[in-house]
Amino acid sequence: MNSLERVLTALEHRQPDRVPVVEWVISDKIMDALRPGCSYFEFNDWIGLDNIGFNRSSWRRDSVVIIDEARGLFRDHWGVLRAFGAESTPYPIEGPIKSPEDVKTYQPPDPEAPGILENLSEIVARYKGKKAICAISRDAFFNASYLRDQEKFLVDMYDHPQLVHELIDIALSYDLRVAQRFVQAGVDIIVLADDYAHKAGPMMSPKHFKEFILPGLKRAVDNVHAAGAYVIKHTDGNIMPLIDMIIDTGIDGLNPIEPAAGMDIALLKKRYGSRITLAGNIDCGHLLSHGSVEEVRRVTRETIKAAAPGGGFLLSSSNSIHSSVKPENYLAMVETGKEFGRYPIHCL
Repeated sequence: MNSLERVLTALEHRQPDRVPVVEWVISDKIMDALRPGCSYFEFNDWIGLDNIGFNRSSWRRDSVVIIDEARGLFRDHWGVLRAFGAESTPYPIEGPIKSPEDVKTYQPPDPEAPGILENLSEIVARYKGKKAICAISRDAFFNASYLRDQEKFLVDMYDHPQLVHELIDIALSYDLRVAQRFVQAGVDIIVLADDYAHKAGPMMSPKHFKEFILPGLKRAVDNVHAAGAYVIKHTDGNIMPLIDMIIDTGIDGLNPIEPAAGMDIALLKKRYGSRITLAGNIDCGHLLSHGSVEEVRRVTRETIKAAAPGGGFLLSSSNSIHSSVKPENYLAMVETGKEFGRYPIHCL
């Protein structure tokens, strides 16, 4: 099998030749440490990932107008004030919707803007039919909540429920079309990357998730499937109170199964392995950042043994390969995955 065939076979809950090794975002620092001076494409080919993508989860510094250099502040295309930090995703500081009245005059960004597709045509020309082409998109929580500020948005579920619905509709009016454009341009897998939970549990009650977020998530999943691509739902944290609702939307895969949040991949494999593909589970917090190569190899083997039998598993980190990950640990994870991930699974 080539990489695309391997990933799609796993997403169809069948057994490929080996466990696919994927990653959505890899820090430039890690790539340069392992392969000095290489591009993302060169690194991806060298380390042998089975997927390819934009290798970013948000905006680049050279694509925005910085309004405060010292703090790295800029306004994104939603009008949200953001700040660049050490990692690839600038974090939101302040939203443009200060009151329910502001919704009446707010204009969302244009989903037809030419820059949205970036270098996707280059990726498609180079990798279509060879590797699984992935793009990160949004569903019903992140962009809607950032318009208002996330804490206010969650309180609004009690105090201003109609505003919450309106903000979600505004966000989806953009995000659904962008996802369609990605697929039409050649993307095989859309990763819906809104996080719903912290390590201790969801940011909202199951009741409020069902009322506000779930319908939008379902729309996003159906939208991608109708366009002709697969859907992997990414959400950090302990999502066990929400997981049945999430799976019922028809997602093809669930990521990243964060072990530090108590997400037990062996349990999920037993309960849901016939319905969804599991992706992730190698801790990028302590293990990949502070553990030893031997520990990484051991945990990777154990994870493969628990999640890979029968197919339906993609090996990746529990979030991303961020700048604090030890380069040698990431390499150990990938190499162990390829060595012990061949079917039939016989992990030692």
